[in-house]
Amino acid sequence: MALELRSSRRNFLAGLGGFAAATRLMPVPALAFEAGRCPPPSAWRDLARAVKGGVLRPEDPFFADTCRPNNLRYGATLPAGIARCVGAQDVQACLRWVTAQGMPFAVRSGGHNYAGFSTTPGLLIDMSRMAGVAPVAGSDSLVTVQGGTLNLLAYKQMERLGRTITHGRCDTVGAAGFLLGGGIGFNMRKFGIGADLMRATELVTADGHRVRADATTESDLFWACRGGGGGNFGINTAFTLDTRPVGAVTVFDLTWSKDLPKVLKLLLTELASAPDDFGSKIAVTIPSRPEGCAPGPVTLSILGQLHGSTHALKDIFKSTWEMVDTGRSQIKADVPYWQGQDFLTETTFPYYYQEKSSYMRAASIGDEAIAAMFDWAEKMPATSMPVCFKFFQVGGAIDRVGRTDTAYVHRGADWLFTVEANWWSPTDSTLQVAQALDWQQRFYDDVNRRTGAVGAFQNFSDPSLADWQGAYYGENLARLSEVKRAVDPGMLFTFAQAIRPAETARIGRNPSPALPGGARREAEAVERLP
Repeated sequence: MALELRSSRRNFLAGLGGFAAATRLMPVPALAFEAGRCPPPSAWRDLARAVKGGVLRPEDPFFADTCRPNNLRYGATLPAGIARCVGAQDVQACLRWVTAQGMPFAVRSGGHNYAGFSTTPGLLIDMSRMAGVAPVAGSDSLVTVQGGTLNLLAYKQMERLGRTITHGRCDTVGAAGFLLGGGIGFNMRKFGIGADLMRATELVTADGHRVRADATTESDLFWACRGGGGGNFGINTAFTLDTRPVGAVTVFDLTWSKDLPKVLKLLLTELASAPDDFGSKIAVTIPSRPEGCAPGPVTLSILGQLHGSTHALKDIFKSTWEMVDTGRSQIKADVPYWQGQDFLTETTFPYYYQEKSSYMRAASIGDEAIAAMFDWAEKMPATSMPVCFKFFQVGGAIDRVGRTDTAYVHRGADWLFTVEANWWSPTDSTLQVAQALDWQQRFYDDVNRRTGAVGAFQNFSDPSLADWQGAYYGENLARLSEVKRAVDPGMLFTFAQAIRPAETARIGRNPSPALPGGARREAEAVERLP
């Protein structure tokens, strides 16, 4: 997403009240749920008695603030009610109630699902009060993270413990969705993705039971929760994570102003061999352009961190180091880990967007592909917001886990590529939005064709993705479908891109060699990558 404000974690909470007050002035759309299908008042009273955290209805204060998603593209879908869960028993009560009422539902902690899958016209199960991080008794490294914990709280409590995990930068993202879809961040090349550090999870399944899943108990369900995506197998109420000690880091935000195609090619090629202690995200930013105006200057920047002081930044950046625009760049060397995260943390505010993603190898990104990217940047239609195409650096420890060892299949690439379409206001014309989405699709297709990029990151949910099953899950789709068949054969947990149950499922057997087309194509493509 393009709209980000660098914010101190310590200052963020102070400004949150003002932001809530400002956004409360936004008009609230009418309920999308059909009034005739809504449960009677007596049923809502029953739910309120069963849920200790209480239930909000549309007439209640803060209802609109609580249900507003991060992607305002889906803001018109309002729930009929919001259950504010404070424990697993509340979650069980919600599932019993929606089953009895035949009502749709969605689960949310941070509300950052890119495709609006945490919105519903039915019951919104709000997990945000189930928050906290606590050390596991008898362990120096294990912590329990509650299912509704947002990144900001996780940061603060990890800092007190002197520990860290692989985590994201956006402080309002929920830990559950982050972990269940894999979880990327600047630590992933050193520690693995977030799901690689998961040692157990507790969840409420479709039959209403509370289950603990780990490597030995409910092991197939545990496997599926490490990259299978949120909302597929149950409602995860807690996670056990294996943390790492913190030390000094060097954090940086570097910008280049000249020879951008040359610099981008060098960065993508040379950084692929960087040490695992190094993590980065490259962003090429295209400024907003009013209708009828010429495109503005494109900028190229890289944000990231380096653990320890064994390697020098200039040695990692090699030939691009002397080309940095020093007047527009920042480096903070050898600072305490969590102080460095203050520098890197972003706060995103709700707006309208769609993001597309794929994975690529550095060796496959030729001069022709780089030139095409900048050509597409020049062709961007009029837009009310800046747009980025980005490269998240992967590899390192991620690739020391096999593609089928967890449900997260995207191993063996160097870069996770994304291209955005963003708009700021609902007053942007339908034509403008359609042109932006068309430009995004053609940009994405062209770059994938030129680079041989494959797959898509399941946490960057893409509603326009035709073969999302194969793109998200590759050869792991068959086993995921078997797990779904075992724990939720009736598809209680469903949404537009939900994993569907296999026709027959025998948990414990190897995934079927008869892979769906997209899954087979991704597996074959990765095998062919140099």
